[in-house]
Amino acid sequence: MSTRVVRLDLKGCDAGEADSRVAELLHTSQDLGMLLVEDTAVAVGRHRAAFEALDGSRQVTQLLCLVVGRQSDDGRLRLPGNIQRRTLWVIDETGVDWPLRPGARARRRDGRDGDGLARLSELLRLPGVFERTQRLLAEVPFGAAVPGLHIAGAAGTGQEDFLYALRSAIRRMLDPASPVSAPRADDAPAGRVALRLTRDGVLQRAVDAADLALDDAQQAAAELPGVRALVRELPAAVSVVAAGERLAELRDRAADLFQAVPGDDRITEDRRAAIAARGVDPPAAEAFEPERFRETLRTWLRDSLERGASLTRLDLDLREWTDELERRGGHARRLAQVCADPTLHRLRNPRPLPPPQPWLPLPGAASAALAGLSPLGVAGGLVMALLWTALVALTVIRGPGGRMDAHSRALAGNALGALGGAIAGGLGGDAAATPAGVWAAAVFAAVAGALAAIVHSWRSRAMRWVDDTGLDLAERALQDVQHLLGRAVTDWSRLNRALDEVDALNLLRQGLGGVRDELEERSRELDRDVPPRTSRPLAGYGDTVQSWLTDLVVEAVRPAQRAAPDDEVGRLARKETGQLINDLESAVEQGLAVDALPFVTGTRPATRIGGDDLAFLTEHVSYDPAGEMWQLCAPADLGLLDVAAGPRTVRFGPVARGRPADDAAAFPPGTVLVPSSAHCGVLRLVPLQARVVEWPWTEDDPDEAREARDARDGHDGHDGGAV
Repeated sequence: MSTRVVRLDLKGCDAGEADSRVAELLHTSQDLGMLLVEDTAVAVGRHRAAFEALDGSRQVTQLLCLVVGRQSDDGRLRLPGNIQRRTLWVIDETGVDWPLRPGARARRRDGRDGDGLARLSELLRLPGVFERTQRLLAEVPFGAAVPGLHIAGAAGTGQEDFLYALRSAIRRMLDPASPVSAPRADDAPAGRVALRLTRDGVLQRAVDAADLALDDAQQAAAELPGVRALVRELPAAVSVVAAGERLAELRDRAADLFQAVPGDDRITEDRRAAIAARGVDPPAAEAFEPERFRETLRTWLRDSLERGASLTRLDLDLREWTDELERRGGHARRLAQVCADPTLHRLRNPRPLPPPQPWLPLPGAASAALAGLSPLGVAGGLVMALLWTALVALTVIRGPGGRMDAHSRALAGNALGALGGAIAGGLGGDAAATPAGVWAAAVFAAVAGALAAIVHSWRSRAMRWVDDTGLDLAERALQDVQHLLGRAVTDWSRLNRALDEVDALNLLRQGLGGVRDELEERSRELDRDVPPRTSRPLAGYGDTVQSWLTDLVVEAVRPAQRAAPDDEVGRLARKETGQLINDLESAVEQGLAVDALPFVTGTRPATRIGGDDLAFLTEHVSYDPAGEMWQLCAPADLGLLDVAAGPRTVRFGPVARGRPADDAAAFPPGTVLVPSSAHCGVLRLVPLQARVVEWPWTEDDPDEAREARDARDGHDGHDGGAV
């Protein structure tokens, strides 16, 4: 089923104009599944071709026709055959109050409840009511009926209730303590703009040099802990210093680029030239679509107000939104963070290799002692002690920044420890007369142990030195600088757009400030002028007025969004707000349909119903269809109605939002649930007498029509098909 009923007004049209309106309607993109046509009884016969075009289009699934007025003095009605069983006849728009009983008297209405046609048309534009009415008309004898209305006198008809609801809605919209606003819809592209460095440009050369230097330093750092670095000196410190110099040069190039292109002003042709001169291909600027962004802001504004966010909260959110857009720069500050001075200092000034470990004299003494078990005795131990001291000294002079004088105490400690071990081992071997196999194994263990201890010490100290240089931080810094360059290029491509968005946000914020000023003034006036409450509206009426006020605010800022930044935006929005509130109050005071105001979207929040409200609505939805109703005819027309045939009934009432679905059981079975408490009651369809309506299929067939009429006058039970 379609979600919207489209209305087509053919009243006052001649045949050609009716055909044109139908043709224009059929060429729109609207969903015409449900179509409500309003026409006059005098002209409807001449609009046969228009109805045929609607039927032949296959765009209209369900059609209802409201025929207004009289066609002849005798009360008879000739209608096109192709709208049979789809027609409601509003004979008199003022109508009468009349119970559905033979001989019952009718009281003419005084018109204070407005135009009956307008109320019926508004009701039939509810899809559920339209669909049910269209289906019941198919069961009505002779294909047409005169409608009667019973509508609850609730919500939207009292000026007093409206003013109270308006005051409450304004207070809610001005309350600083409000729910959060809706999530922002960022329609900017999510991807990044590709970074393109000028080939052989200064920045490309700096990136390549830093990358190559870091690769060399990493290679040297990987080789330094190996045994080969003890045998052959490896200039690891030189590679690390070179990497630091190249990385510092790259940072300087990037800083010069960011300084030439600040992030707080527009990208001009001069700045694009400055970007190119520093080795970066300038990015294409993203286009800013003003109307699309304004519509995005209005959607966000509407969603936020519907969530209950106040204007004060929205002002804070708009300021935060603006600050986020203005903070997108700061690339120079970020550069100093990702490639910090301490990192460069560690690379350019590497520390010397750590000194020999304090535990190192112990394996030296042990190795010398084992060597002293040989037949050479103390002499063999002294040879091993000398070898041990030489190996320790080798780890010092092969290390980056190694100086013998800086580690003299460690070298002396290792020499003394080895000397003591040699003497102890030699004396012990002489006393024990060590067998040949034992002393040979001891000498081998001494040499192997000494070498293993020296290699372990070297590897451990070399790895500590590599960690101290911060090469891992340098590698990450190089990646971060390149990433920051890409981020900067992306921001530059969007900078002009972001500044345009900031201007649009400021206009909206200033416009909402003007709206807030006007609402504060109206709130004071309502506090002063609104009389004491004498009745209670349905609970859902407040939600409806809140919805109207939301529509009003969204519309009031529309002119402000299109104003120039130097215009008096707040004053413009305040003036528009005052005018729209006056229009809203005037419509309610005159009993006009508020939904017809240009700024009202027509979408109302579902009504929250319960307690006494639910009982009140249930009473009206359950109203006896034979009881007194607003019948849309004159007293003289009652003889045209077939009272004996019984009416078809459409009951309708609001859905109870926020309550269990079982609450609908309070309404009679088959009740059509609608979204507004302003629509609650019963629509009855009273059939016409057999002799009243004729359904010719051509415009000029008077003889055939007369025969059909005579036949029906003699057979009252016949179902009045097409003649």
